Amino acid sequence: MAETEFSRVSDHVYWLSPGKPDRPALAAVVGEDFTVMLDAGASAAHVRLMLDGLREEGVALPRYTVLTHWHWDHIFGAKEISAPLIAHVQTAEWLAKLTTQDWSNNALDQRLGHSAEFAYSINDIKLELPEPRRVDIIQPEMVFEGSLDLYLGGVSCHIQHVGGDHAADSVVIYVEPDRVLFLGDALYQTVYSPIPYFTAKRLLPLMETLQGFEADHYIEGHGDAVMSRMEFATLLSKMRLAMTVAAQGLDEAATLAAAQALSGIVPDEDTEFFVQTMIAGRDVE
Repeated sequence: MAETEFSRVSDHVYWLSPGKPDRPALAAVVGEDFTVMLDAGASAAHVRLMLDGLREEGVALPRYTVLTHWHWDHIFGAKEISAPLIAHVQTAEWLAKLTTQDWSNNALDQRLGHSAEFAYSINDIKLELPEPRRVDIIQPEMVFEGSLDLYLGGVSCHIQHVGGDHAADSVVIYVEPDRVLFLGDALYQTVYSPIPYFTAKRLLPLMETLQGFEADHYIEGHGDAVMSRMEFATLLSKMRLAMTVAAQGLDEAATLAAAQALSGIVPDEDTEFFVQTMIAGRDVE
């Protein structure tokens, strides 16, 4: 992945690309009346890169921050932003639980044998926030269930709960008139399990919902480039192909062969990954 870069995606949207160790993309939507931050980052240092970029552009700093879901790399930097949080009701429930957690190395290591909740990212947490470590879990001031619309002056954010395998509380943010869809991690596989997976029962309705947005720019939480509408459609077509052939109940080799026969194209790395994760998901349907 390339080094983190701050850039302007559209008239009203600024983007900070993902970075190491596991920093997700951040974005800011700038209206005539106020600015909204999309996701709160993995740490204060991560967030400062975004805030410094906004200052250099001479735009207002965020009045609100919208969280896409509860995972650590999207929430640990919230205090540094100093803007009230907006979150889905399920995200708020998770944040309340996280306030009771011990974030020391010893406590993180103990979780390895008891819970998959943060096991996959313990090393990244240690790298992002070396000890002595203080983690401030900020609680949202505004919560919603289905959707919420924010009008920033000349631009609006439609925040919609979409769920999915990665996190049941996932939301996406659609920015008009810029036609930008901020996906967070909604379209990723589950990670809090021994084997990452997708399930057709969650993925199919999610894809249908995302296709309903008339977007030209798609920002994923850990994608190192903003996708065009065509690139996003290609991604979904690979996922649909993998879902279709995985449903046949074959092993991986036979499933990949079926994918090639159905599409006429040798499966690429992305398709192979989707096949593997959707085969894994058959056991949890």
